[in-house]
Amino acid sequence: MNKQKLANIPSKPGVYLFKDKRGVIIYIGKAGNLKSRVHSYFQKSANLEPAKEVMVTKIAALEYIIVDSEVEALLLETSLIKKHKPPYNVNLKDDKYFVYLKITLEDEFPKVLTVRRVSQDKNKYFGPFTSALAVKDTLRLVRRVFPYKTCKNPPEKPCLGYHIGRCLGHVTKDFTKQDYQKIIEGVIKFLEGKNKSLLLDLKRQMQAASRQKKYEQAARIRDQIRSMEHLMGKQKVVSTKRDNQDVISLARNSNQAAINLFQIREGKLQHREQFLLQNIELRSDSELIESFLNQYYAQASFYPKEIIVPTKIANQKSLEKLTKAKFVFPQKGKKQQLIKMGQKNAEEYLRQTKLEAELRDQSGQKALAELAGELGINKTLHRIEAYDISNIQGTNAVGSLVVFTAGRPDKAQYRKFRIKTVKGANDPAMMAEVISRRFHRIEDKEKNSPRFDRVEAGQWPLPDLIILDGGKGQLSSVIKVLNILSIAKPVIALAKREEEIFRPNQKNPVRLSNNSPSLRLLQQIRDEAHRFAIGYYRKRHQAETKKSVLDEILGIGPKTKKKLLFAFGSVQKIKEASWKDLEKVVGGKMTRKIKEYL
Repeated sequence: MNKQKLANIPSKPGVYLFKDKRGVIIYIGKAGNLKSRVHSYFQKSANLEPAKEVMVTKIAALEYIIVDSEVEALLLETSLIKKHKPPYNVNLKDDKYFVYLKITLEDEFPKVLTVRRVSQDKNKYFGPFTSALAVKDTLRLVRRVFPYKTCKNPPEKPCLGYHIGRCLGHVTKDFTKQDYQKIIEGVIKFLEGKNKSLLLDLKRQMQAASRQKKYEQAARIRDQIRSMEHLMGKQKVVSTKRDNQDVISLARNSNQAAINLFQIREGKLQHREQFLLQNIELRSDSELIESFLNQYYAQASFYPKEIIVPTKIANQKSLEKLTKAKFVFPQKGKKQQLIKMGQKNAEEYLRQTKLEAELRDQSGQKALAELAGELGINKTLHRIEAYDISNIQGTNAVGSLVVFTAGRPDKAQYRKFRIKTVKGANDPAMMAEVISRRFHRIEDKEKNSPRFDRVEAGQWPLPDLIILDGGKGQLSSVIKVLNILSIAKPVIALAKREEEIFRPNQKNPVRLSNNSPSLRLLQQIRDEAHRFAIGYYRKRHQAETKKSVLDEILGIGPKTKKKLLFAFGSVQKIKEASWKDLEKVVGGKMTRKIKEYL
């Protein structure tokens, strides 16, 4: 670790990143005072957690980012941990699969949608939720009480859902935009847990509609009230004080930990979420709880007034600034009982997770053994690599590599390839290019080394089986490349239409039973390679369509381009703009470049 760099660290809030000798980020932390916090790791008197003692021995380099406050540091730390997933940070498992409910308040007739991320806009978000299925169940209940707009029809054209009372986002002689706005307000209050105040509002609306002799509207609101009361009757009352609380509980085993989160709204247990934590070895309960709180509340769209935790946490003040909530560590009473109830739920979640993993492993091993037998491979299939090509008439062509280890996706090993040498629509040639580039990463001198099948810096291990998405053409092209590179590994091509398996030097394809575990595994691997390839293709295609002539002007970056398009609306109008108008937006020097180019 460079002592001079340590000495020059500023005494300001920020985020620090520790790297090992390979330049890989191994830990990301935050601090109100960067200099003090980073120095604390390297002092002889440092009283570090066991995991951090091990980590310090591997630190070779440091980076830091200065921010304006501790809260900004917490948010940035969470974002970077989510992106890089360092091995010495406790991570929320699969947090990128969180689901949010989005109410499109920017629309004239708002809809309720499920999304994967929160944007900085005027829409309303709820979450995060770990289960997309649970979110769908919630929406089914919400729609029963509040029939928000679900169709693509314009407001003046009622859909079938409107006529059966399931989609009221339309304007008719009996229903107005203001009536629909009340439905959306009801959805928001429902999701915020304000059920009692919502029920009172609905009763007032029903009475008003009845007085105005709008009997159909009054009947509809009456049905809403009944559905609400039925739903509220199912919720468990945990407090008579109508509190808004989150209750955090922890359970752990040797290699995983689980968090149970109870959401209590207006004194009723409204919702439960459960999370898995990774990288928990040598971590205290307090560290695990703190890591979860940092990562969860940095992504949350709603904060309760009180957050009940099972152990004291070090960064309580910065979390209270972020959430505006009071953190409570109860020793006894009802709040402690809630923590214990949550702990039992977390323990059961861990048990079920472990059982499901064991069943998946058994099923995967069975499928792998069966597949090896069907293909005549006399070796245990551990690492399987699958390749796919995606393009339209040869444009923006890309290739994908997905890896399954022990029958399960190994996403850290996935790779993308931008096709560089093949012009036009020629999938077999593109597949050959991808295979050539992938296996050229293995140095010749390593081929006979016992270290060859280990993951080393800058190279990948050899697969036990290569799967190509395609037919005989792809197989033939790839075999030629592998022969040139002296790579002797089993290769098959899986054709989609008849699920035929083509093998080298075999005239007739293999067809597996439709119900066989080995075919299901092959299909899963092939489909994952296709999903990964098409995702990369779409990303490239979208980037290509966003290009404009402005990108060709030296000195115009994304910000300047955005500023110009916002000011003038199109490239044509930028071209027609006067020198004076352009100069107001981008200055004289850039105006000269634009005028000369356009």
